[in-house]
Amino acid sequence: MGLLSLSIIVQVGGATVQAQDVPPLYAPPGMWTNDNWFVRDGDTFHAFYLQVPAAIGNLGDWSRRAGWQHVGHATSTDLVHWTDHGPALVAVRGTWNDDSIATGSIARFDDRWWMVFTANGRAHGVGLAVSDDLMTWEKVGEGPVIPFDRPYEGAWQGQPLQWRGCADPYLYPEPLDGWRYVVINAQAIGAPLEESGCLATMRSRDLLTWEPGPVLLYPRWFERLETPQLWMRGGRWYLYFGGAHDHDLPPRYLAEVPEEVAKLGRRVNCVFIADTFEGPYEPVGKWWINLPDGRGGYIHKVFPDPDGNDVLITTTGTQLSRPYPVAYGADGQLVLGMPEAPSP
Repeated sequence: MGLLSLSIIVQVGGATVQAQDVPPLYAPPGMWTNDNWFVRDGDTFHAFYLQVPAAIGNLGDWSRRAGWQHVGHATSTDLVHWTDHGPALVAVRGTWNDDSIATGSIARFDDRWWMVFTANGRAHGVGLAVSDDLMTWEKVGEGPVIPFDRPYEGAWQGQPLQWRGCADPYLYPEPLDGWRYVVINAQAIGAPLEESGCLATMRSRDLLTWEPGPVLLYPRWFERLETPQLWMRGGRWYLYFGGAHDHDLPPRYLAEVPEEVAKLGRRVNCVFIADTFEGPYEPVGKWWINLPDGRGGYIHKVFPDPDGNDVLITTTGTQLSRPYPVAYGADGQLVLGMPEAPSP
């Protein structure tokens, strides 16, 4: 019996192309991936993400990730076609970071690239690594630059709030009044677990020594505010986070959020807006994000594409999504468009 050949025609950015010209969603070979962060160097975009070997089996069993999770790396010039570059940063036996690595971010400082990341092992906290070319990374120091084994205190609505760090440092890419800030997925000490999630900051002038900054958000809605991102557009500050619950949804949350949000379950992609860096950040309009093509996705990043227009990329399943065009409504809320390159 002969092979049956199908030719499917699709529209991409107004042009007609063959379906075989549209690549599948990107995933590193043999790996499952989640949580991503991006940086641009010249015409090349660098994607970094957490990855574990698919051979561990059940991706939903997070206990299987222990000792395996690390940072992967890929590059692209169009955010659709990606080239895998293998592991970028791994935990190393016999060191303080000897178990695994979780989410981080990258910024340019003193003519070098710096990655802050969640380090797990003999010590737990924010680790620091440096690179001259985004390809080869070297960890800095003999421990975390921001340890998570101690409480910190920052101002929240004019009052002191004690918090303890969990994960996901986001290094804001530009200095603010001479300071470099990281936003951290943290929990308020003494609060009920299901309402304890907050976004705290630390600040530094050299990326090596840090002191507490303000607490940007403490809605008392979530157990964790995961993998934050902060950016400014049109005179407004935008604060993205993944609102996470591991237990039953708390009564305060169910009473205060729209019914549509409550139905989304234990993971919600959120964007709050403020007029200043320190806030207050508020949910404006439709502050929860649904992808317009109906796909599922968790942990988003918003950044300019090759033409300078904002797009959103997320993890859908265990793959990088297509870039979704981002527009901003009159009230500032995000409006997503359909990807120009169709998803398979």
